[in-house]
Formats: sequence, C-alpha cells, structure tokens
Amino acid sequence: MVDEWWARTFIMSSTDNNYRVNCCGFVSSWTFYVGASTGTLYAQIWRPSGTDWQLVNQNAITVTTADQNAEKTEPIPADLQIPVRPGDFVGFKSTAATIPMYRKTNWGWGSGDENVIYSDSATSSPMATDSSFIAYTDNNIEFSIEARLSPGNVPTFGASPTSRSVTDDTAVGTLIATVTATDADTLDTLTTQWTATNPAGSSAVFNYDTVTGALTTTNQLPVGTTQLTFTSTDNCGNTDTHVYSLTVTNYPPVFQNLPDTTSISEDIVVETQLKVLTVTDASLADTVTCSINNINPSTTDLYLRYASGTADYAVYLRADNDLDYDTQRQYVITIDCTDTKVTVQETYTVYILRNQQPTITNLPAGSNSIEIAESTTPIGTKIFTVTSTDPENDQLHYNMTCIPACPFKIYDSGAILVDSSLSGLTSTAYDLFVYVYDGSMLVGPRSLTVKKSDINTAPNITNLPSGIVVPENSAPSTTLYILEKTDVNSLDTHTWTYSISSGGSVYFAVDSFGNVKTTSTPIDYETITPKKFYVTAYVSDGQASASGTLTIDVCNVNEAPSFSKTTYSVTGNEGAAGVTIGTPAFAVTDPERDTTTYSIDCAEFTLNPISGILTFTSDYDVDAGLATTVSCGVTVSDGSLTDTVTLVVNINNINDNTPTFFRSTYSFYVTHDSTVGTVIADIPATDGDIGTVGEIRYSINQTSTGGTYFRMNSDGGLYVASDLFTFSAGTTKDIIITATDGGGLTDTTTVTIVIPGVTTTTVSTTTDRYMTFFEDTRNVAWIRVCMSALLGLFILISFIIVRYGDFSWMKRLCDELARQCRGKRRSKIRREPIKMSYVEPARVLTPATKITWEAWRTSDNRFY
Repeated sequence: MVDEWWARTFIMSSTDNNYRVNCCGFVSSWTFYVGASTGTLYAQIWRPSGTDWQLVNQNAITVTTADQNAEKTEPIPADLQIPVRPGDFVGFKSTAATIPMYRKTNWGWGSGDENVIYSDSATSSPMATDSSFIAYTDNNIEFSIEARLSPGNVPTFGASPTSRSVTDDTAVGTLIATVTATDADTLDTLTTQWTATNPAGSSAVFNYDTVTGALTTTNQLPVGTTQLTFTSTDNCGNTDTHVYSLTVTNYPPVFQNLPDTTSISEDIVVETQLKVLTVTDASLADTVTCSINNINPSTTDLYLRYASGTADYAVYLRADNDLDYDTQRQYVITIDCTDTKVTVQETYTVYILRNQQPTITNLPAGSNSIEIAESTTPIGTKIFTVTSTDPENDQLHYNMTCIPACPFKIYDSGAILVDSSLSGLTSTAYDLFVYVYDGSMLVGPRSLTVKKSDINTAPNITNLPSGIVVPENSAPSTTLYILEKTDVNSLDTHTWTYSISSGGSVYFAVDSFGNVKTTSTPIDYETITPKKFYVTAYVSDGQASASGTLTIDVCNVNEAPSFSKTTYSVTGNEGAAGVTIGTPAFAVTDPERDTTTYSIDCAEFTLNPISGILTFTSDYDVDAGLATTVSCGVTVSDGSLTDTVTLVVNINNINDNTPTFFRSTYSFYVTHDSTVGTVIADIPATDGDIGTVGEIRYSINQTSTGGTYFRMNSDGGLYVASDLFTFSAGTTKDIIITATDGGGLTDTTTVTIVIPGVTTTTVSTTTDRYMTFFEDTRNVAWIRVCMSALLGLFILISFIIVRYGDFSWMKRLCDELARQCRGKRRSKIRREPIKMSYVEPARVLTPATKITWEAWRTSDNRFY
C-alpha cells in the first residue's frame, strides 16, 4: 500500500490535471489530511523538463501526533514561498510512512486519468533535474494535498540613483551607478532590461551587469545628456521601470604660455626652436591638436611642429631662412588648438634684431703668455680657457693656429687642452693664435704663448728580466712577484701597466703598485694551455716610461678526486646476503687521473671498491621491520686525498610471501531464509608481506550455485549476497574462495555450504559459527552406511544366539514373575487419548490481502 513506503517521492501528474498549476504565483500555504503517520512532509512543486522532472523547490512541514486524523493547513512565510508557473505539478515526499491520506477512485480500476508517478531516489536539490520517476502500480490514486497560491509582489528599484553628472574624460570601466531591482518574494527570479537615448544610446558605451546592477563605461562618453530606462520583470510578468539620467560635460583646451613674444637675431641660419607651447585640457581623455591659423605678414620661415622627444607643439625658425632686420622686424603668428569639440586661439609675436659681432674678453690685444710643467701636464689637461661674449647670444665657435706645430687643441667651449704627450718634445714655447665666430662674423686673431718649465728623465725597472714558478690552485690575489724601479726625478708619480702573452691575462695581473698577482680565475695545470706566460711590465712617470719581461711557469700539484654531485641514490629489491642491489651512477673526476677506490660507512651493505657494485652484507627483509631507505656516506680516495658524498639506498619491498588460509576446507550451516548481508563466517587469509603487496583481496568461484549468492568482504568475512530461497532443504554447495595479495600471489580454500531442513514457519536467522559434525550432510551419509552395517551384524549375532542358545532359565523366571503379579492384581486405569488442537500459525497480512479503504472523501476539484 502507499502508506507502507518510507521517504518515497510522488508527483501527481494525472492526466485529468487536478494537481496541475494553471496560473503564475507563489505557494502561500499547503493543506493536507493527516492520517496516522507523523514526521516531516516535504511539499514540493515539480516542473516537466522533456521526459525528466525539475524540482522547483520544496517546503518542509513538521507533522506531529497532534495533527493526526485531521486536516492540516501550513502557511508559508513570504521568503520561503515557492514561485510557480502554469504547467507545474504538485508533489511531496514523507520522511517516514506516507503522510497525506489518499483514496482510490473507482476502486483503483479502469481509466488511468488519475495515475501518479513516484521515485525512491528523487533529488532534493532545488532546480535539479531528475529522471528516476516511474508510474505507480496502482491506478486512480488521489492524495489529500493542495497548494494555495498568491499573486506575489511587484519588483521595485527602491533607492536606486536617478541622475549623475560626469566629465567626458571619465575612464573606461568606471562605475557610473548601481541600479538594482528587488522583490519581496525572495525566491522570485527577476529579469532586468535597459535602453538608452542618444548621444550615448549604444551598448558600446555602457555595460550593465544584470546580477550586480553595476552600470559601467565601455568606451569614452560622448558629451550631452543620456536617458537610461531600466525595466525589471518577475516570473509572473509584474514589472517596474526606473529612469536614470547621465550628463557628460567637456573642458576646452587652455593656452598656459600664450600670448607671448620672442626676439631673435637676423643672422640665425640653423633650425631653431623659438617657443614650446603649453596647452592643457582638463578632460584627460581628449587629444589636443594645434596648427598655425595665420602669420602676419606671411612667411614660410616660421612653422609649428612637435618639439623633439615630446608631445608638445613648438614654434620653429627654418634653417637657411630669409630673415632681414631691414626688410621686416616683426611677425605675428595666430595659433589654433582644438579638442575636436572646442577650438581656442592665441597669438605669438617674433621680433627680428640686427646682428652684432662677438668679443674675446680674456685675451687682450698684445702679448699674452702662460707656463706649464711637462711632468704635471699629461694628455687631456686644460691649460687655458678663452672667454667671449655676443650681444645676440649666438652660438660661438673657436679655431686656432700654432707656431711651431703644437700638442694643443681648442674646443667650442673655449678650452685649450693638451692633445698629445709633451714628453720628448724639444720646443720650449708655442705661439697660439685664437679666432671666434658667431655664424656671421669672424673675430681675431688673439695670441697666447705657452712655455714649458721642466725637462723629464725616464724611470728604470731594476729586477727584470726574471722568471718565477707558480703552483696550480694558487689562491686568488696572491702576490707572486714585486717589481722594483728607480727614477732620477724622485718626486715623480709612477703608474704601472702591463701586457701578457696569449691567455695569461685570465690568470695573472699587475696592480698599480707593481705587484704581480693571481686573478680570481682558478689555475688548473691539467687544463691550462700554454703553461708558460710572459708578462711585460711598464712603469711611467707621466712623461716617459720603461719596460721589462717576467716569465711565469705553472707547475702541477696533486689534487683530490671529487664527485660531481653531493648526493646519489640507488634502488634495489630486498634479498639475501650477497645479492646485488645495484651500481650507483657515481661520477668522479681526478685531475691527475689517479686510480680511485670506494668505501661505505653502512654495515648493512658492501661496496665494491673498484666497480662500485652495492650488495647486501647480510639478509635484508623489509617485512621484518628493516628500513626501506638508508643514507650512507661513500668516500672516494686516490690514495692520499678523498671526497665524500651521501648515498641514499632505496630498498623495494617485494612480494615474497604467499597469502594463506588457516584451513584448506571449511563447512558452514546456513538456513535458506538467511537475510542478505548475513555474515556466515570469518575465514581471513594471512600474508607475511607488509605494504600494498601484503594487502589481500578475495574472490569466489560459486559456479556450483548457479548464481551469485555469496560474497567476501575485505576483512575475510563470508556473507549472504542474494536470497537463498531457491535452494531446497538439505542442499550442499561447494564454493572456492581465492585470496590474492597485492603482488598477484594466491591461495584457495573450499567452503561447503549446507542448507538444512526447515522445521518451523517462523523466520530463522543464522549465527556466525562453524557447522557441527552432524550438520554436514556428507558426514550423515557415511554414518548411515556404517549404522546399517552394524544393524545387520547385530541381527546376525542375535539369530545365532537364539538358534543355538539355552533360554530355559529365562522361561522359569518369567513364569515366577507372572504368578506373583496375578496375586497382586489391581484395577486398570483407563487412559483417554489427549485431543491435540491445531493452532494455525500467525499470518502476515500482505498488500494483496489488505482491504481497500478510503482515507477521506473530497471532490476532485480540491486537488491542485
């Protein structure tokens, strides 16, 4: 019957549509008739989805004993009211036995107009789809449940803003406003759409997030006022409209440094920047462009372009122009700048000046002279600076002649520098003739005499040539040799430089004090080529220098062998003493290529000193608790020097033990009405291995049973997997159980299952025990044969005794006993047979024997 099923979900999808929703709204209350069942009723709304069903939502209603045998109405709070649409159907689920009462129309026969569908595994997640519903076996069932609907609430935009004003430089992605609609029906679904008028009536300008209500910009905003209209619609078509006004304003460009004037000389012949314009626009997104509207009087010598390396406009004077003070002394330039929305205009005036010649200020006419010391005036020394002035501030250029040819040069800054060494020159004085030029006029010459005040003597290196021997691996910056020098001019300052034969500069250097040192590059005798280097050292007093050669020979020293890594590893299987684990991939280098040997500091292992093969020193069994990873120190030696690394030895736990059952055969007694899941016996197998290889799984060969009636759990428990009613009393079945470990090794045992005769109509249960000797039918069979043989032997012996024995003494004894009994005769007691009444066993009332009853009577139009 319907009310015997627990936690079953029903959908009243009857074709007469008594439970079908025919309007849009919200479930405000549920009404149903409660019989004897209590618990929680999940009143549900289901929506067809193709051939499947979608759970719209459900309301949990608690039913107590106080609600029994009465109609119950449950109001639903607004925030829990389920939204419904035309075409939805009423359904429910009870946590225990079916709660709403029901009836069968037409006694459950005939037309299926009021049939329902059900599922024992239906989803309980709102808006989830389920395909597990099937038709209920009984026809024409009406349940006492109805849903009452309310029209719901109208959505509203509430406190959403109505207007805002921004500038046209508003950045893309800016949040303009948050416009959201809400509905008092919290389970209602709102759909919001929007439109916009010009100038920004394009979706390319705005993005509206219908989930968060955020209105953001997706492009530069056009200037003007845009009206945005938002419309929110709920599931039942209720709508609300909200209008939002956005005003976008523009800032025009502004000249920051015009109007202005500039005066320039008529003699400028190169392209010259006259004025860099500073134009700003408060609308940061605007791009300002400028151009010359007019030049009065007209000329092509003045023009506008970007200043070099900037984005600013500048007024330029063209090279090779035709400026002439006597012809035109003033030009007025009208400049326009626009941001494409507004154009502004200003003027810039250029005045032309007559050119005047420059003047040399620190070389007066007549004789001018200076003195320099050869020892203190190296190349690049500035000996004098010529200064000049120009009324127009023209760019000035200098040039110079010299008698005799001199080691000096003049630059456009007016500085006169030593251009070549003064050492060894025989001239004691030089006459310099200086000129200055402003681009139009050349002024000069003005004279300057330069006199030398000293004569220099070259220094001398006193301990070269010579040679030294340097051992390889010498420490960096080691001083190998100290160069010595002498100089007649004791006050001279000396500097040391050097050169070295090919490849030597990598290993050796000479510092500024004359010390020959090693560099930071290691010296390796085995790889260095060549092994002899020549260092040429130079010492200079600033005017003259001396040089000498030092020979360096690199010699060999013994070096320790070395591993290429600090850690190595090797992996092998557990095994007996002497078994090879593996050969670590040691990579050892010895600069002298000496013979090397290995040693190890772990007693568990033996390392071949030559080949590096690693073996077990004694038996190694991980199953006995020995470690699977051992870190050892390995030392390599060339006979005198060593290097040590860490060797990580990984030992694999192999499958070296077979799973084993305690016995090769078992026999168990199982009644044919044992329930599914009943454990018959625990017959686990054991395995000496640890880890995954020692994990045991079980399988059963039960071909003899003709089906899958038994299973093994992971702990070795044999249990009933299917009903045993198909087996008759006295049936014996042999099944074979196989235990397989993680490495594939197996063991089997044979289990005999005996189904004994049933002597009672009550439901029997099994206990987890082994069968007794007489519960095994095979033992009973051979005992019957033996008993038959013993009975035959007893009959034969009895026949022989009766046939050939003397039993007269027994006859006499019987006669005497009979005589005594007759003398003491008593009245007989009549024994009536006892009448045994037959008690029929209790019968279980099945669904087929129950009488159909009516839960309550109600008209068909009460169900929705």
